[in-house]
Amino acid sequence: MYKPSPHISIRNLDVWFDSQHALKDINAEIPRRCITAIVGPSGCGKTTLLRSLNRLVELGPKVKVSGQVLFDDVDIYDPDVDVTEIRSRIGLLAQKPFPLPMSIYDNVAYGPRIHGVSRARLDEIVQSHLEAARLWDEVKDRLKAPATELSVGQQQRLCLARALAVEPDILLCDESTSALDPISARGIEELLHTLTPNYTIVMVTHDLDQARRLADYAIFLWLGEVIEQGTASQLFDNPVQDFTRAYLEREVG
Repeated sequence: MYKPSPHISIRNLDVWFDSQHALKDINAEIPRRCITAIVGPSGCGKTTLLRSLNRLVELGPKVKVSGQVLFDDVDIYDPDVDVTEIRSRIGLLAQKPFPLPMSIYDNVAYGPRIHGVSRARLDEIVQSHLEAARLWDEVKDRLKAPATELSVGQQQRLCLARALAVEPDILLCDESTSALDPISARGIEELLHTLTPNYTIVMVTHDLDQARRLADYAIFLWLGEVIEQGTASQLFDNPVQDFTRAYLEREVG
């Protein structure tokens, strides 16, 4: 079976919040241009691991990180690495949509504008990424309207367009459909699936059915440790570890 090359390699990663050892000696690989799901019960470290992949975890108080996260063979925790560049190349779609307090157009244009993109090019970027997020037809006649006037589902698609507008290599999704109604959630799922030819996607989800629908690869965490990882079909249908099987059958967790 063909296995894509790793886009991210995690080596001996430990994260502490003050005295709490949140992630313990994590070793894992994120395959290129696939969807990798991080699953496990609440409090097991899923979001901490996700936010470690673009150094957002460091924004919390009293955080200590050791180990390596290799992004295209470059350790993002190397002291010489440009953290701003890392966060632009590894974007985040959060659990709840947070549109910026500005127009629909300016939400998508915000990142490219900071990087000095011309106005003519901005128009093209805004349209193409709103189209990619399947939002263009719904908003093309009101681009100057406040983004907060959109429905929650539309706001999440807008946030997806905003994340993609800076042309990241990797998209991190932290429970990105949990705040949405079922129809909007399924729409985001379909969008994520269409993005994999061009993006590597890492998603945290508490919904095992969603992970089964979307993931190519999966990582199972328990109390800050990787219990099992592999292709989604192997992990969900034929797990190696008895503990993984017990979790999938809802006997634990």
